[in-house]
Amino acid sequence: MIHIRRWWRQPDRYDWLSEYLASRRLLGFSRALMAVVVAVLAVAATLMPVSPAGGQAVALAAAAYFAGLAVFYAVRWPSRGQSAVFSLVGSVAIAVVALTPADPHAGLLTCWGFVGLAAYVASFHSSRLLVLTVGVALGTMVACAVRTWLTGDPALGVATLLLSSGALMTVPFGGQILVRLLWNDAVSTDPMTNLANRRGFRRSSRALISQAARRGAVSFSVVLIDLDAFKRLNDTRGHAVGDQVIVEVAARIREVSGPGVIAARIGGEEFLVAQATQPREVELLARRLCSAIAATRWGVTASLGIAGVTVTDAAGDIGALVERVVANADMAMYEAKRAGGNQIRQSTAAA
Repeated sequence: MIHIRRWWRQPDRYDWLSEYLASRRLLGFSRALMAVVVAVLAVAATLMPVSPAGGQAVALAAAAYFAGLAVFYAVRWPSRGQSAVFSLVGSVAIAVVALTPADPHAGLLTCWGFVGLAAYVASFHSSRLLVLTVGVALGTMVACAVRTWLTGDPALGVATLLLSSGALMTVPFGGQILVRLLWNDAVSTDPMTNLANRRGFRRSSRALISQAARRGAVSFSVVLIDLDAFKRLNDTRGHAVGDQVIVEVAARIREVSGPGVIAARIGGEEFLVAQATQPREVELLARRLCSAIAATRWGVTASLGIAGVTVTDAAGDIGALVERVVANADMAMYEAKRAGGNQIRQSTAAA
């Protein structure tokens, strides 16, 4: 029940997902895709009166609505409120088109239009709107299946109902899972460098330690990197150059770290690198990182602090343990900075 209540109360992610698509330069593609999909619905509704299965003027009205909606998406991306209204009216339009043909088989085929609509609502809108959309869809499908049954073909009615309702229940919730994964990626990734942010670092570190601890005691080490005199660089050369430096340093960190290493940007000019290995072994990685940063075209250097711990109980508070190791690495980094920068110091404090 707790999970159901949490799912029911989850917020509408329309604005966030729209911004996410825009940041990935996918909003234009999404707009074009929606325009094409809705235009297909318009064409399908237009063909309904031509078919011997029906000659309903209501199908032409639905076709006009979908055609107008396709034009809207071709011109602009709707607001959250507009999108919700479009979804509600779209549900009603599909239901009316499905329930009015003289041949109920045509109505059952029309119900497949609900699958795409429900997937859209599941991806962009709240659980409450999804339940409403799915409710209208299931009610329409059941009504069409009953009409098919009454025409003397109960097997076809039940079979089509099971197929369409199965797709209706599977596709939208698959969309919600996909959006959830995108959400986790977005809130755990630094948008400038595409490295993990602090939240992503914590989550990845816990997963790394838990996985390694299955084979017994595990050593966990981190390197905290802080660029030297970065504020002065920003003040003298401008923030645009500062951003370029951050991006290039992040690229060097990613190249040097390689697979099996967690790399994160946790602040303006602060980075973290973590690995399931002894501090004395990660010191070799720290030396490569220090050299790689100093070799950038901007001539920046960095102070690095190393700290580690041996984890014997993966069932304990791994998050707190990671934070203590990071704090020790931070103190070691400041020792390197006080010594003049472009140096590495290793913490001897116990985590």
